[in-house]
Amino acid sequence: MKPAPPLGARVLKGPGTVHWRSCRDEGGTLPATLWTLAVGAVVMAPFLGQLSTSLLAGRESQEELLEQYSADASVEFAIWKLQNDQSYRDSVDVAPGTPIAVAPAVTINGITTSSSATAIPIGTWAAMANHPNNIGAGAALAHDFGDFIYALRGTGTQFRRYSISANSWTSLADTPATIGNGGALAYVGGDYLYALRGGNQRMFYRYSISGNSWSTMAQTPATIGAGAALEFTGGTDLYALRGGGNRQFYHYSISGNSWSTLTQTPANVGTGGSLTFTGGDYLYALRGASNTNFYRYSISGDSWTSLANAPASVGAGGTLTYQSGGDLFAFRGGGSTTVWHYRIAGDVWIPAASAPASVAAGGAMTYAGGDVIYALRDGGNDDYWRFTITPPEFDLTSTAGDFTIDARIRINGSTINVLIWDIN
Repeated sequence: MKPAPPLGARVLKGPGTVHWRSCRDEGGTLPATLWTLAVGAVVMAPFLGQLSTSLLAGRESQEELLEQYSADASVEFAIWKLQNDQSYRDSVDVAPGTPIAVAPAVTINGITTSSSATAIPIGTWAAMANHPNNIGAGAALAHDFGDFIYALRGTGTQFRRYSISANSWTSLADTPATIGNGGALAYVGGDYLYALRGGNQRMFYRYSISGNSWSTMAQTPATIGAGAALEFTGGTDLYALRGGGNRQFYHYSISGNSWSTLTQTPANVGTGGSLTFTGGDYLYALRGASNTNFYRYSISGDSWTSLANAPASVGAGGTLTYQSGGDLFAFRGGGSTTVWHYRIAGDVWIPAASAPASVAAGGAMTYAGGDVIYALRDGGNDDYWRFTITPPEFDLTSTAGDFTIDARIRINGSTINVLIWDIN
């Protein structure tokens, strides 16, 4: 006979067996279980909340990474455009200080980016030892391909030599007569420099370096006035703009001490007229006379071609010089501080770093090799400056979502240097 279950016991049946358990024991288990669940809820709630926050933070972090990657890629695209899209590069170069948007806008990882490039005017100016006197109209400079730069003072007979290494001036033999408007100077190699007197005169001189002496050469075919210029092209050839509001253009044979008349300029050349030789077949000329006209002369063809006008009118003190293997550089003159460099390959004028002070009649430039140009300021002043040609620099800005990169780069040929990289 089976024993009776205890009072209040629940019978549990199994195969061939009968089990029972006290309900009092089961009643004690339920509160414990509920307590465990309650404690678990208290512990799990903040854990789940933290897990949710972590997931959200991870998602935000991923979005930030995508934005950063997209902004980086947009900067790279802006650099590529500057290097490979000449039309875009020109639009940036001609408007220094103005951000030019990169187009088209690029969408990366579903994020539409925006970027721009801003050109920084090239070049830096430094004050050098002042010229010993205030210079005047007709002042001119010529480099001897070595340590010396020779200078006509203008509105006087003073003639001096500047030592680049010593940063000092030395007085030389005076010119035979006063140099006036249209005075010009050219070094022809070896022992000699040649000079136009200007001042509506026809006198033409040669200076011997070794003898520190002047000789009078064959006179020009007509009087020389403001805007005249003289340029050596190698061999025994000199070329000259007559200036003075005239169109005559001359060739001087050093070996024959003789002048000949060439094809006239397309328009009258006046104050601020200038001439420079770039090697090979071409000379370039500013018309001056408060005009923007700019020309190229073919030696072999004895012909003129009109090129892109200067960005603004050129006046007294306008002058050109050529950086070997590079661009042309120019003072605008006319009492302005404007300096340009002209990109031969693209026929485009680009603003360069402004001169330290205004330039007017008597302003002059000469290239002295490497990346250096020297300049006289203008009449009534003795300022003498050095301009150092620097590689182009650009400020880039790229935005993707809430992520922005500001960078400054330098482009030197095919070499890119990152100067600043700022993440916002």
